[in-house]
Amino acid sequence: EDLTKAVTYTKALFQNAQATYLEILTAQQNLLSAQLTEVSDKVQRMQAVISLYSAVGGGRN
Repeated sequence: EDLTKAVTYTKALFQNAQATYLEILTAQQNLLSAQLTEVSDKVQRMQAVISLYSAVGGGRN
């Protein structure tokens, strides 16, 4: 959420000629990187649950 606010804030600064377009792109890149990390973490947690479930014999007939 903070990074989303940073993007919005940077865009506002850009509109008032107080920030460069590069700063907008950097803020957006930081947001995307954080989002990708979050998704990766969720995938790893799901894989761990699946591995645990398989290890205890779940899903086998």
